Amino acid sequence: MRKIIGRNISILYRNENNFVDVKLKKYNLNKVQAEVLLFLRDDNGANLTEINELFLFNKATITKIITHLEKYNYVNRVVSESDRREKGIYLTDKGRNIFSSINEALKGWEDILIDNIPNDDIEKIKNILAKMVDNVTTLKEI
Repeated sequence: MRKIIGRNISILYRNENNFVDVKLKKYNLNKVQAEVLLFLRDDNGANLTEINELFLFNKATITKIITHLEKYNYVNRVVSESDRREKGIYLTDKGRNIFSSINEALKGWEDILIDNIPNDDIEKIKNILAKMVDNVTTLKEI
């Protein structure tokens, strides 16, 4: 049972969420919301569809995340000048100022996760997990 890949990934995922959620609770953020903020750091002004292309949630989930981030003044929605139906999601100053705390929480988890694992193995794991994500993403496109 301990060697089932999906089970182990699930255990790691749940524990990562719990760890990061506790670290970010004082900011009214959870791990997924924090990851959306990190995405916007590199793609500020992205719309809901663009955000969803990375996270592969349904539109209702992305909308709920963005609504939460707006409620706590981490982002603003701005109507596009080229298409009035489209809204870009932009970081506020508060949203930009939270990155060090998010990175600290994520780094803390990664340090726990990779403790006592050789660097060569860590790189292999990263590559294998990226390939697994590609495999699953391809399935979703069918």
